[in-house]
Amino acid sequence: MFSQMSIVKINKVDFSAEDLRNFAKKRFSTIKNMADAMGISPPQLHAYLSGKRNFGASFREKLAEIGFFDDFCQEINEESQQIAENKQSLSNSVNIDLSGAIELSNTPTSRLAQLVGVSPATLAAWQNGTATPTVEELSRLFNQVVALALSSRHAATTQATAEPETPPAQATA
Repeated sequence: MFSQMSIVKINKVDFSAEDLRNFAKKRFSTIKNMADAMGISPPQLHAYLSGKRNFGASFREKLAEIGFFDDFCQEINEESQQIAENKQSLSNSVNIDLSGAIELSNTPTSRLAQLVGVSPATLAAWQNGTATPTVEELSRLFNQVVALALSSRHAATTQATAEPETPPAQATA
């Protein structure tokens, strides 16, 4: 039997009929076998699974007796751990080389930081990999670099074509 503390805990666990179906399939192969293990009839179990009956305290105790909560909580812990590992892996794998972008912008780092809306120290931290920009910050940086590179290119081509042309020689008669 369960202590009063464990009954309180199992009454707080939020699970769905789908979770029960998955458990039945994994542990007992069928809903009928799970119902037999719980000491209830298959129609009773179907009533819980279809939502016609609520998951009350006695039903939860029967689930605890067949190990549902152990498996369910273990799966949640494993999923949480996997999410944490993926998040850590993702944050470790973000490595952005900003040196090319800064060079392409042809703009001093302090001015580029100002245009992006961050401090020069933040931009420097991004450059040396001690900080990672958010998606929004990275987007602003990209947009500024592209705009500056295009304006720099445009200025260079405008200067090249703006050189004075020699007037055509006039024909003499």
